[in-house]
Amino acid sequence: MFSLQMSMNRHLRRLTGFIAGPKEPAAILGVAAYTIFIMFLVSVVNASNMSWGVFAGERLISVVADAAEGRAVIRQLIDENKGGSGNQQAQAVLERVYLKKTRLAGPVLSGDSLKLAISEAVTSRVKGTGVVVDGKTLLVMSSRKEAQQLLDELKAPYATPDGLTRFAEDIRLVDTLVEKSSIVGLDRALEMVKNGVQKKAGYRIKEGDTLWDIAASLGLSIDNLMALNPGLNPQRLRPGEMISLSRTEYLINVETVLTRVSTEVIEIPVEERKDPSLYLGERRVLAQGKTGKKEVTYQVTLRNGAEVDRKEIGEVVLDKPEPKIVATGTRILLASRGGGRLAWPTAAGGSVVSPYGARGDGMHTGIDIGAGHGSAVVAAESGTVTMAGWYGGYGKCVDISHGEGVVTRYAHLSNINVEVGQSVARGEFIGRVGATGYATGPHLHFEVIVNGRRVNPMNYL
Repeated sequence: MFSLQMSMNRHLRRLTGFIAGPKEPAAILGVAAYTIFIMFLVSVVNASNMSWGVFAGERLISVVADAAEGRAVIRQLIDENKGGSGNQQAQAVLERVYLKKTRLAGPVLSGDSLKLAISEAVTSRVKGTGVVVDGKTLLVMSSRKEAQQLLDELKAPYATPDGLTRFAEDIRLVDTLVEKSSIVGLDRALEMVKNGVQKKAGYRIKEGDTLWDIAASLGLSIDNLMALNPGLNPQRLRPGEMISLSRTEYLINVETVLTRVSTEVIEIPVEERKDPSLYLGERRVLAQGKTGKKEVTYQVTLRNGAEVDRKEIGEVVLDKPEPKIVATGTRILLASRGGGRLAWPTAAGGSVVSPYGARGDGMHTGIDIGAGHGSAVVAAESGTVTMAGWYGGYGKCVDISHGEGVVTRYAHLSNINVEVGQSVARGEFIGRVGATGYATGPHLHFEVIVNGRRVNPMNYL
């Protein structure tokens, strides 16, 4: 290009000198031809100093190295906007965007960068950064910087120098074209993510359910369940009743993984020794034993600050425990009457729907036997009726004394068919199954009481 410029300058000097001298007709024609030649050189030089520009109206959007590439990008943008309301966008591109040579300086763009620049100039769509959670775009922000700031602010409250903070979901930032109206600001994005969405769920109460059983099976506390169901009476759960389990589901969850060391008590181990002098089910402590101590290392996972998982990864015993030694009875009760075992207290059979043992912070002191309303209840052994009437949460209740400190109890009856002081035989009809007292449905609550202490009835049936 420099040599072309030098040649044009040289020809211009010659033309100037020629014009200054005397003119013959032939010379005048030569001057005209020479002038045309110089103008050609000028146009070539000017063209060599220009670049292809992509314009929207009079506005230069970008300089491109290759006109063909510019046209291809424009055509691609038109194709992407075709269909439905996008036809208006495509028409805007067709009417306003074109290529021409220009001396104007501008950004040199290509490919997606050029497409984004054209789109911003002639359509309502702008460049944004999508926050993609597990493959789905949650929201779009104005820039990658702002989207990253959102993620940083979500993590910040849970960051700790002695743990790893991460997102529970797969989160990616993806640049994209979106409608300007869909761009979400930082404050609004934080509010959306932190508030989450309310997920409604419910649970239908079944016969034999207790609030403790429901809460434990769902990983909730009783306090949580009561807060979700104001007015719910835990002593009056009705089969078929729906209770609410609504909860907040967060759009993005922050997990923190920590290592924690805890000094813990080692519970006293129990060593049992058979004692034929004690009745079956009776126990006598021979040695109290002593607790131990251990140092346990855990890997703890927190989600949004709340613990969701704890795994033991190491343990060191600091002080060994000493066992508690307990003598357990093997002597069979009522061996001379009924073959040493109590009779099943429901005439039609039935299975245990709630066993004897700990239940939450309390104790289930008997067994619940499933049976239909009005089913016959019989004496588990011969004896004397010592109670027959309403007894608090037991509802309609019968107690039968069998001697040797042994009493059997039959609760939640719908009907009582014996009286206090009446003698009954093993298997004799004494009442009918019901749901009186604290009961969610018809069943028989059966207890065995030995010397005033309620023991596991299954050891005697």
